[in-house]
Amino acid sequence: MNVLDRYLIKEVGAYVLGALAVVVLALLGGALYEVLAPLLARGADPWVVSQYLAFRVPEALVRGTPLAFLFALLLVLSRMGEESELKAMLAGGISKLRVLFPLLLLGTFLFVACLVAADSLVPRSLQQGQNVLRQAVLQKPRALLQPGTRLVDAYGRIVYVGQVSDTGIGKVRVITSEEILVAEKGRFEQGTLVLSEGMRVTYGGARPRTVARFEQATVPLVELSLEPPGGLFSLTVAELRQRIAQYRAQGLPYHAELTALHRKWAEPAAVYSFAVFAVGLAFFLLGGSRSLGMLGVVVLTFIYYATWSVGRIMGEQGVLHPILAAWGPNLLYALAGLALLRMGKR
Repeated sequence: MNVLDRYLIKEVGAYVLGALAVVVLALLGGALYEVLAPLLARGADPWVVSQYLAFRVPEALVRGTPLAFLFALLLVLSRMGEESELKAMLAGGISKLRVLFPLLLLGTFLFVACLVAADSLVPRSLQQGQNVLRQAVLQKPRALLQPGTRLVDAYGRIVYVGQVSDTGIGKVRVITSEEILVAEKGRFEQGTLVLSEGMRVTYGGARPRTVARFEQATVPLVELSLEPPGGLFSLTVAELRQRIAQYRAQGLPYHAELTALHRKWAEPAAVYSFAVFAVGLAFFLLGGSRSLGMLGVVVLTFIYYATWSVGRIMGEQGVLHPILAAWGPNLLYALAGLALLRMGKR
């Protein structure tokens, strides 16, 4: 590694750290606004909310690192172009590919770090966040539940909550294709839901077969939070593959799971596309009065985030093939970068 390599890595690396702090705060701010603010408004413990937010930090770091890398590359290379550093490199016989090499090296480090964290640290932290919310529900159901909430018990039955109060929940229904449990009252006790003053109706086809009343019934629960933090991102690669195989064998759709599996690799691999794109754009803008500027840097960074978000949604809904949905934004920037490298100042 020579002086040029160290200089480029140091310059871009410093901006990556600064941009990452901003991106992480923005991502956490989105989670705070969409999920946590309603919980606080309903009286959730601020300490619980703070813990949950802390467990979302590793996810924000992994997802924010490629965006921060793109932002830092565009900013640094744009400055180097404005100050004629890139022209001096070309005049000194340093090629565009030689400038690209150390940036790919730095991108490789970020790729490996994000890939490892996304399959180890992030799932664990998101699951711990889930546990925090689960315990909060047990202690104060009104803060985290609302009328219309649907839970899942240990047998895969849907549990519908009709009322929520300070003392517990009410108008509870446990529904399957063969029976329905209806209870006036319910309370949480050590990971289970205790129902009282209820009725059990079983069905034979479309008609009721038996009707019986009960004073108390226990329903073991496996899901208690308002919504699982991180969704499919909280699963490891092995867990996603297992779920995909299970759904495929049962003939169930698995677009969301396959999209999430490919995104485990595609999101950190975006750093390579960004390096090619940023270097190609910087040399393309040489030789004129053209300048990217801060606004251009922000816009190009946002374009990736927008295409990534749209691709994810379309892939999860089966509108796009999961591979195209996950890797499409990377391919877009890589092809644009290669075209700019070819057209740029030599």
